[in-house]
Amino acid sequence: MTVPSSTFVPDGLEALAFRHALRHFPTGVSVITIPDGDGAHGMTASSFSPVSLNPRLCAVSVNKPGRMHELLHATDGYYGLSVLGNRQGAIADFYARSPWAVSAEVKMDVRDGCPVVRDSLAWFLCRKWGVYDGGDHSIFVGEVVDLGAKDVGDVSPLIFHHSKYFELGENIPRGSEGGV
Repeated sequence: MTVPSSTFVPDGLEALAFRHALRHFPTGVSVITIPDGDGAHGMTASSFSPVSLNPRLCAVSVNKPGRMHELLHATDGYYGLSVLGNRQGAIADFYARSPWAVSAEVKMDVRDGCPVVRDSLAWFLCRKWGVYDGGDHSIFVGEVVDLGAKDVGDVSPLIFHHSKYFELGENIPRGSEGGV
């Protein structure tokens, strides 16, 4: 099997142009959580992605020189992925700005010993299934062993675009409804 490699080195003007272009892609916001000592270590991630329905797999990209990377690499247990709602921007900011922090301030629910963000739109309890090199990140693929999702009330996601948070706007027609 050939392992892909990249010649892109993120520095200078090329890195700035790449980051600028990536900002045009809106994403939902998730928080990865894992037990760490007496609390929950968390990291904000917009790189969460479903991978497979059978088996149920989700992926997240994590920067290599970070605490979350170390914890995910070392775990043989579970980690959580929580999809944030439009009223949870402060939680996203906390874990984006304090990626080393273990917080008792952010309310968590515990599923099989693993924290997930309370009142998130959806949560996934994952067991590490595979780890893949992704340049300056590692791509952690987790098998979903349990999950939950809101089905009533406000189910509007937190959206990240151009370094700002947004809410979903008006519904627009799809396909033939909107013309070609």
